[in-house]
Amino acid sequence: MFAAAVYRLPLRRSRLLRISLLSVLGFYINACSTLAPTTGASTSDSDTQVEPLRVALVLGGGGAKGFAHVGVIKALEANGIKPTLVVGTSVGSLIGSLYASGYTPAELERLALTTTDSQLTDFTLSNQGFIEGIKLKNFINNKVGKQAIEDFPIAFAAVAAEKNSLKKSVFTTGDAGLAVQASCSVPNIFIAPRIPEKVGKKYVDGGVVSLVPVDSARDLGADIVIAVDVTAAQSRTNSTSSNLSPINKLSTISTLSDFWGLLETNIMATTASGSRSSSMRLERDRADIIITPDVGHISAIDSSQRSTLIKAGTQATTPQINAIKQLIQEKSKQKYATL
Repeated sequence: MFAAAVYRLPLRRSRLLRISLLSVLGFYINACSTLAPTTGASTSDSDTQVEPLRVALVLGGGGAKGFAHVGVIKALEANGIKPTLVVGTSVGSLIGSLYASGYTPAELERLALTTTDSQLTDFTLSNQGFIEGIKLKNFINNKVGKQAIEDFPIAFAAVAAEKNSLKKSVFTTGDAGLAVQASCSVPNIFIAPRIPEKVGKKYVDGGVVSLVPVDSARDLGADIVIAVDVTAAQSRTNSTSSNLSPINKLSTISTLSDFWGLLETNIMATTASGSRSSSMRLERDRADIIITPDVGHISAIDSSQRSTLIKAGTQATTPQINAIKQLIQEKSKQKYATL
């Protein structure tokens, strides 16, 4: 009896162990089949994933005339066209950063009409320039809620140029205010900021090398580029101020009324040289859609006409809405044809 009882106990344990091992083995077989590459429809879906169509809005430099950019944005959004990338030079980077950070067209317009020049300018006496640029940097950072560029709801890039080499630089991450400050730092007017601050290279206005930065948008993956050039219809450009020293320019500021005109007249003088001007025009022409607001008759230094400039931007955009929509539709079909 005792011997029999002693025999049955290991047998029962053996059966239990066998059952347990089979259960564990079944679990691992099931797990492995779950982790193995899937076949059929699911593999096909992953293979045919396509990035969303990337529509870039490129906003060029142009001083006070850059307020027309606000009207362009108003017209685009009113017709259901919202870019996924905004690239700006000079005043285009200023307005573009605010838009990309989340401002609605109505909020942008309100800000454009109510912001005073004194909120953006901090005059100083220096042989490097007479606008320090700190006010502009702080203004942007406050308005975008201190968001870094990479945290904007819409992808954004500010175009500047290295001061010494005049090599184009495109800022897509980091301090938004500092990037805009660099992009707007017209040589001999603004003191060129360093990026990183205090230890980095000095940067000047992107309009020196890329007034309407279409190529930068392409480099960032844009499928469609809508470019806005507010300098195309110039009636005349006063370039005399470009020959003045920073101190002499400062003494003429009351005549010029604000710094917007300085942004335009000096950039126009800087880019007026034959080969550079031709190169910039060719870059602009590589856009899919070019919007040129009729602002040539409006004084470059008269920011009191902001409403007129905004309206001009809207009027120049509206006739192009159908062409933009058709282009988006065609590009979408091409991109998703393999799905």
